This record gives sequence, C-alpha cells and structure tokens, in this order.
Amino acid sequence: MVSKRAFYRSKKVLVIEDYEQVIAYMKSMLALIGFDQVVVARNAETAMSACRRTDFDFILCDYNLGVGRDGYQLFEALKAEHCLKHSCCFIVVSGERHRQSVYGMIEFLPDDYLLKPFSYAELERRIDRAFQVKRALKYAYQMIAEENYPDAIQACDIALEQYPVHHTYIQRLKGELLVKVGRYKEAEALYSEVLAFRELPWAKLGIAVAKGYQEQDTEAEGMLIELVDQPETKIEALDWLTRLYLSQNRAEDAFNTVRVVAEASPKNYLRQHVLANLAVINNQPDLAVRVHSKLLEAAKYSIYDTADNMLNYARAMIQNAQGLSVRDKRTVLGKVDYFLKDVKKRFNPSSYEHDKLVIEARVAILDGKTDKAKALLQESEELSLGKTLSPSALLDRARAYFESGNLAMSDHYMGSLNTLSQSADLYNKALNMMFLSEQDKYSHKRSTMMASHNAGMEAYSLGQYSEAINYFIEAQKSMPANASIAMNLLQAISQRGRLNEDLIYLAHKCMNVIDDAELPKDQRKRYSFIKEQIQQML
Repeated sequence: MVSKRAFYRSKKVLVIEDYEQVIAYMKSMLALIGFDQVVVARNAETAMSACRRTDFDFILCDYNLGVGRDGYQLFEALKAEHCLKHSCCFIVVSGERHRQSVYGMIEFLPDDYLLKPFSYAELERRIDRAFQVKRALKYAYQMIAEENYPDAIQACDIALEQYPVHHTYIQRLKGELLVKVGRYKEAEALYSEVLAFRELPWAKLGIAVAKGYQEQDTEAEGMLIELVDQPETKIEALDWLTRLYLSQNRAEDAFNTVRVVAEASPKNYLRQHVLANLAVINNQPDLAVRVHSKLLEAAKYSIYDTADNMLNYARAMIQNAQGLSVRDKRTVLGKVDYFLKDVKKRFNPSSYEHDKLVIEARVAILDGKTDKAKALLQESEELSLGKTLSPSALLDRARAYFESGNLAMSDHYMGSLNTLSQSADLYNKALNMMFLSEQDKYSHKRSTMMASHNAGMEAYSLGQYSEAINYFIEAQKSMPANASIAMNLLQAISQRGRLNEDLIYLAHKCMNVIDDAELPKDQRKRYSFIKEQIQQML
C-alpha cells in the first residue's frame, strides 16, 4: 500500500496567499504532509496564470487577497475559464466566518472552507477529506463536466455502494442532480430520507426547492420563510423565495425580498443585478441607478467586470433622466458623458463602441439633436454587424429607436427579446420578467403618447395653451424625436406670450427636432411662421 506521504509527493499543490509569514507556515506544513511540488501565487492574477499552465491537484486559497480579486471571485473565474480539472480540490482559507452555501455543489461550492488559525493536523485532515470525497465522486464530477447529468446520477449511486462513509456528500450531490434533470419527486424523497437520520440545512432547503419546481408553491413558500429565520440558510432561502415570486409574476414581493438579501450580501453581483432589474419593473429608475452604481463595485475584479456592465450604469442614468426636470436632465447627461470617457480608459473601444454609440444617440435625443442621434444609430448598426448583442444592449436599441421615432426598428429589437433563453435561474428569471414588463410598457407608451397628443390638440383648440403644452410635453417624453409632436408643442408655446427658462429650452429643443426632419412643403411653411413668432418672443 502506498503511504500518504508517498501519495502526496506526486501531487501538485498551489498556495494562494499574500502574507509571507503565512506562506512560510503553510509551506512547512505541506512539506510535513508530504507535498514536494508546492507553487505559490501572491495574488489572483498570478494564480490564474499558474492554473492556465498547470493542472493542480490541490489549491489552498486565502479568501482575502488584498487588492484585486478575492478568493471566491478567483474560484468563479477559474471555473468560468475551465482552468480547474474536475478532480482538483479547491479549499478556501479564511480568517473570518464567511457564509458557507448550503446548496449548490454542482457549480458554486469550493470543496471546503478552512478557518484560520489552523494546525498541521487540521490542514492534513481537511486535505485528506476533500480528496477522499473527490475520489468517491470522481466519475460523477467527470460526467457533470461533460453535462451528462443522468450518468452523473448513476455514478452517485455507484459511489454510495463503494464509499458509504461519504454518503452525506454523495446524497447531497445526487439531490441537486435530480433537480437539475427535473426528477423533483425523487429529489424530495432523497432529501426526506436524509432528514430522517439527521437535521441538515441543505436537505431542508432541497425539499423546499423540489416542492417549488413541482409548483407546490404554498408549501415551498412556507418552508422557505421558515428557513429565512435560520442564519445558516437565510441568504439562499431568500434567493429561492425571490425565484418563487418571479415564477408567480409577483414582481413586488420579489423586489422586496431581493432588496433584503442584496443589502445583507452586497458583494454578490448577480443578486444586485436582479435587484436592478426588479427596480425597473417596479418603476423605481432612481433606485436602479443606485444599484447599478453598486454593481460596478461588486463586479470589480470579478468575471462580471465588463464594458457592458459599465454601460448598464449609463443606460440606467439615461432611463432615469426621462422623468427629470430640464436642469436635472442636463446634469445627468453631463455625468453620462463623463462616465463614457471612463469606460474608454478601462476597455478596448472596439469591443463596445457599437453599444456606446446607442447610448450617445439616446443622449442626443434627450438634448434635442435628432439628426445626430439618427447618424449615431446608423453608425452603430454598421459596427454591430456580425456581433452578438447582450440583452441589455438589445433593450437599449429598442428604446433608442422608439425615442428617435423609428418604430419599425424599435419593434425589431423588442421582438428579438422574445428569442432569449427562458432559463430558470434567478438572474435570467428576473431578466425575462423585466423584458416582458418593458414590452408591456412599450405598448402602453404608444397608446399613452397618442392619447396625450390628442388631448393636447383638443386643449389647444379650446385656447387652453398651458394645458396643451403639458399634454404635448407628456407625448414628447415617449417620442422626443417626433417632428409632428415637436411642431404642435412649439405652436402651443408660441401662444404663451412671455417665456420662462424652461419654455425657452423646450422651444429650442423643438426647433432642433424639426430642423433635422424632412417636412412636407405645407408643414415647412407652417414651421417658418411659428418659428418667426417664437424668435420675436426670445
């Protein structure tokens, strides 16, 4: 029989730690355990490079790595890039009691958490346990890597016979796999069997999840609410409650639930993104702006730190600006312009220029520069040929074309949102609900715009010019680049006599829209007459 020391001598281990004393301490303990091949990385980027070159058998990663990615963000990035072989044991080392997920062995969990300070005996015990579990589930993880979940379930059954000592871990993984393939009743039975022997949080949560997927909503909700009151399961129970409410189209309940969990766990990017989407659904664009600002920090150093993520903040600011006063709108547009320059400092423009042009087009529309907006949209279309647009970019284009008056292109991009994957995970559920909500709002905007415009026409005919101006302003909010609305608004303004600062700004904005439009001869003549009246008042 090969001794443990001889076994570990053939294994490669990576230590990711930024303090020299801790590095020396861990290297000495690893040497005592039997490791000869120890590689040290002092930050996440060095660790990423090492893992791209070498298939490590064990990784000991400190949670807090100073500036840059933390240990969990590094774990996410390594999995995203497929830099970890399925047999690698990834152990997070931490000086703090970070929450340990009770659900998610398939994708989200490191193999163990090791709290500082720890002894040589404890380190050896954790390494040995992680390896033994990985060995027992070797073929199951191999099948998971190949996305062959039915065979992974069969591998769990074989492992239960061969390695009964690890039945807790094996049952846990099998339960998640059964849920993954839609065998919910079997999953519920398995979790119930586990709970008959021992009260384990992940099994309780597993039953609630299985009931939720079986549309036993009342029971699932009741169980999840109970699990929210338990510290060990609070965060994940809130996540699953949010998902349950989304599946029931209970947008307000989902929003209130995810707001609680996002505040309790602010560093989780996907959860914050769900909150931002639900804020849009619940007509709180100002909150969406604040959340997207937090998202920039949450995404920093993670796999979500992308140009599109940064552009989402600019999009949220523009959306929020729609309902602001003229003065506040100018302030927001200035912030957007400044922010776009910051994006350029961090990312190669060629990767996002086509999306940035759409944002600039929306800024131009809000500033009354319709001709410029149309040119920017055309340039964006040319640059985006052959590129895959993110869901946020598709929605932004639909909005931009609607605001510019191009309903055909707006309909095209709104329609493209229907082709997106109807994934059941929390992030995509919220995303899909937001798109459905935006499509409803889009239809409502059309009818509301027409109603406001018609009401303005009626008020004007009755000599109620202030009321007419207000109605036309409402219509223009939905379609700021529409020359007909701009003409009628300008004509109503011309009847006011004395103009304040806001009306002067509106008059110039309307004239910019009309000047950029191609008008029939009779409308051009009408415009000349109105413009002359306005200029006399300025």
